[in-house]
Amino acid sequence: MPHTLNAPRSQGSSKVHTQVVDAIGQLIVAPPFGPNTTLPNEEELCNRLSVSRTAIREAIKVLGAKGMLEAKPRAGTRVRPFAQWNLFDPDVLRWINQQHIGQALIPHLTTMREIVEPAAAAIAARIHTSCQIEHLTQAFNLMESAQDIHEWVSADLRFHQAILNATNNPLIASLGAMIASALETLLSVNAQQARHFNEALPQHRKVFEAIRNRNSEDASLWMRAILADTRALFPSPN
Repeated sequence: MPHTLNAPRSQGSSKVHTQVVDAIGQLIVAPPFGPNTTLPNEEELCNRLSVSRTAIREAIKVLGAKGMLEAKPRAGTRVRPFAQWNLFDPDVLRWINQQHIGQALIPHLTTMREIVEPAAAAIAARIHTSCQIEHLTQAFNLMESAQDIHEWVSADLRFHQAILNATNNPLIASLGAMIASALETLLSVNAQQARHFNEALPQHRKVFEAIRNRNSEDASLWMRAILADTRALFPSPN
């Protein structure tokens, strides 16, 4: 059965360009396509999306820059191996998370969090500004008042991003924005598998209080405790 997509509506060229990139990105990660497969030719993509060859070619260039596609004369446009995709690209992560293959990234994301977040919490405890601790306080208050899993996950994501921002390191801070989609998925899975969606609130309170009190050792310790619960759900990949 052919994979069909909704054609972008006629809008400004910038909007159409974004829609074409998004449509082909979703095509890449969904069966029957995927890593090491060949996409339909330009003519078929034009027909599917109701756009010009120029729009298709521009989108393929963008997706090539994201590490997802490789276009060669006579060989067609091939989807690159998964390991070559730019997994720090927010679009790539979003497309992956829309498909089952996103689940395979969760253990790897947990490993990255174990490396980064305890250290980030310790740094935030040492050097946060009053404005940054206010943002963290707001995020924690939202976690505390969450009435359902949706409110909890949104506040939880905001909490962890606030900690990364409080390191005052632009590279670490930008990491939170780049992986937001995947992290939101992970936090949602955690909440769904807990006995109650806000079961981890006491541990988050400990992290919050340690950062607020500038206790870097406890901030790192309690962040590790939070991540240990996640690791129990998603063992390290072999």
